Amino acid sequence: MLDLVIRGATVIDGTGAPGRRADVGVQDGRIVAVGEVEDRGTENLDADGLVVAPGFVDPHTHYDAQLFWDPAASPSNVHGVTSIVAGNCGFTLAPLRPGDGDYLRRMMAKVEGIAAGGPGTGVGWEWETFGEYLARLDGRIGAHDRSAQAAVRP
Repeated sequence: MLDLVIRGATVIDGTGAPGRRADVGVQDGRIVAVGEVEDRGTENLDADGLVVAPGFVDPHTHYDAQLFWDPAASPSNVHGVTSIVAGNCGFTLAPLRPGDGDYLRRMMAKVEGIAAGGPGTGVGWEWETFGEYLARLDGRIGAHDRSAQAAVRP
């Protein structure tokens, strides 16, 4: 018995091939079957009229600060986004010179519409290099929500 079977979905596999109707079998968090899945699942989803696709990559986000208070990168996760790229829009949080944290927090308030006394006040702002910034987030973030990815209306 599989952990999860998604039945009758339109499967978009990410290769560029046209979508096709298929079942998807999942075991231990991994897709183990695509096509006509004979096994039952502990959980079975009827995905008729829905699309199953690999997680999407969002190449342009503004989550640099938000990830500290919203590690799921909401609302991207409810749209099937499982990977994000940050720090590439010309306004990022690193590198950061000592003492510039307050200036950057105020700039985020102005540019991104984050309240100056809001969530950004708890960030800390003590990194200097981009590597140190990433280390602060390491193991604390995840833009993954299996229920949102399981089936998305086209």
